[in-house]
Amino acid sequence: EQLKEEKAEALWRAIETVIPDVRDRAKRDGSITLTATPLTHRRYNQRFRGTFGPGPAPGEDIWELRGATTPIEGLLACGDTTFPGIGLPGVAASGTIAANTLVSIKEQRKLMKRLKEEGSLQ
Repeated sequence: EQLKEEKAEALWRAIETVIPDVRDRAKRDGSITLTATPLTHRRYNQRFRGTFGPGPAPGEDIWELRGATTPIEGLLACGDTTFPGIGLPGVAASGTIAANTLVSIKEQRKLMKRLKEEGSLQ
């Protein structure tokens, strides 16, 4: 526990070089601050040895991430193990890519227009 606190302190100091009041921001109402380790990641995400991000198969290049399609018909994949990779923007984009494999953007726009006309979408 002490080692985890020491490592977290080093990260806070690094972030403060860019966002000086980051700790104050983290204490605001509605904010949540959690410290995790690879053990936490292994426990809650069931990742081998607490790893995150892509796990290429032997012989694969780390930069050749899998896309949304899988060898199983109708099964799509998204998240940090697929293109474009780790981080919230990458994971969100991978979900969009998966959705776009199901329905074309043109069809999505038609659906959005219909939902807006029905009052289901603002």
